[in-house]
Amino acid sequence: MNNVPKVSETSLARAIFGPLGGIVEIGAVADSGEYTNLNHVSIENFTTRNHENLHRILHITQMIGKFHASTMALVDELGWHANHEVTAPSLLLWSGGIEKYSPNIETPQAVHRMLSTGGDLQLVEFMHALIGAAVARSQPAESTSELIIQAVRGACTVVGISESGADRTTYRMWRVAHLPTVLMPNSGSPEAVKTGYRSFAHAIGRLVS
Repeated sequence: MNNVPKVSETSLARAIFGPLGGIVEIGAVADSGEYTNLNHVSIENFTTRNHENLHRILHITQMIGKFHASTMALVDELGWHANHEVTAPSLLLWSGGIEKYSPNIETPQAVHRMLSTGGDLQLVEFMHALIGAAVARSQPAESTSELIIQAVRGACTVVGISESGADRTTYRMWRVAHLPTVLMPNSGSPEAVKTGYRSFAHAIGRLVS
């Protein structure tokens, strides 16, 4: 994978930290049960209770992306771990527009759908970004795939999905949502990138099967 095109470290990190921010917001709402009063959701309390898990996820992210400390400081810049208001429109964005934008997105039923859909979507985007960073950094597929699975399992817990096999479900969703756009002949992806993604798809598939 030595011929993989160079991607900036900042771009790789932002691609990971973005969905991780969605995972935290969705997890905080789901954990609070405040489907009718989102202004009562405390991100600060949630991240404090989940500090160990989030720290582990970020540590794995740093290893996979070979990120410098200055790059990891982007987390502070993005501020998703600090206390801030969670709104229905932000949940709508995280869930990919599963609801029509209207006052109805604030109903408990709509919030529940946005949490469920957004959790799935952001977990898949998180896995995709981790794999993308691993490919860009020419990381070995077998050992790095184990780290990716650990990070995804941690993220599943953050978002409120604790059942066995959640990592396998996320992998299968990722495989359908993203892999063809990289691997198909008309994708435009360099062969080195295709080789990298195939290696990780095969390795992760073996580990979660």
